Amino acid sequence: MSDAGAFRAQFPVFERLAYLNAGTEGPVPRRAADAAHERIELEVSEGRCGRSYFDTVVELAGRLREGYAGVLGCAASEIALTGSTTDGVNTVIAGLDLREGDEIVTTDEEHPGLLAPLGRARARHGITVRVAPWSELPGEISPSTRLIACSHVSWVSGRVMDVAALRATGVPVLLDAAQSIGAVPVDVRELGCDFYAASGQKWLCGPEGSGCLFVHPDRVQELLIPWPGYGSLADAGRALEFEPKEGAARFDHGFPPGQRSAWALASLDVFAQAGWAWVHERAASLAARLADALAERGLEVAPRGRSTLVAWKAADPEAEVARLAEHGFVVRYIPAFGVVRASVGAWNSEDELDRLVQLAAT
Repeated sequence: MSDAGAFRAQFPVFERLAYLNAGTEGPVPRRAADAAHERIELEVSEGRCGRSYFDTVVELAGRLREGYAGVLGCAASEIALTGSTTDGVNTVIAGLDLREGDEIVTTDEEHPGLLAPLGRARARHGITVRVAPWSELPGEISPSTRLIACSHVSWVSGRVMDVAALRATGVPVLLDAAQSIGAVPVDVRELGCDFYAASGQKWLCGPEGSGCLFVHPDRVQELLIPWPGYGSLADAGRALEFEPKEGAARFDHGFPPGQRSAWALASLDVFAQAGWAWVHERAASLAARLADALAERGLEVAPRGRSTLVAWKAADPEAEVARLAEHGFVVRYIPAFGVVRASVGAWNSEDELDRLVQLAAT
């Protein structure tokens, strides 16, 4: 078991704020900021050219690929480096050979970052996009369903999808992992999903513009490479022949920035040293504690699962978020659903959650 106070102390933002918004942007560990600064200073002083520079950047990206794979319980060869969850979703949706008559089924609690790619596919290919209630999704599959695309953890309520029930349908599954990677234990092999699109800047506390996409080995050949480039190729010297790299690396997005990799790796080290099992257990337990306390004080808490998100109804969510901010609490509201949402991490303290309950209930 890790020391909760020592873990929290690695995130300077808590010196002045009760930060509960990792579901949007995670707090930045001091170690990660230092790593990013060191990398930038190196590039300033040494330049960004030559074999040494190139090899170092590629090596950092390889380590980051391995780091993401470790978090997801898969092989590094099954991971593409992207810039966001939406990048991964777009890679899959754009890579499938979708045609008129195909159907993609999703839920009524999805983020625009998932819905927008589905909307484009509908406009471009004439497919059907069907929206089902969250809890009813597994039973909404039809013979025309080409793909199930939904969140692993709802960004609205913190509910956790019954992935086993989705897998039992036999239809390929794309999971939006924005609120699950780093937040809850994940083993993509055990989940049995085909695609897992994740962000790096939220619960992994990496930089904006970081993320990854898991592609099951059996699905690699089924996907076109939507935006091929230098990094997609097995041999860049024969680019016109377009022989892709082996594995999911062919779906990487652009050249991997060194400072992005350095920051993301340092953040992953913070969690690894604390112990992922401890991080996950503490965060989920604190979130459950908050949800129970809010409900006991009479607030309407949204149905949720064993996750790190807690949402509750408010008459004016935007005004409530502003009111809580005046007291040093950073939470967010979700306009379309009329809720205030707190993102609870292992870095939060029991005391600040108690104070949040007291404020929310007044």
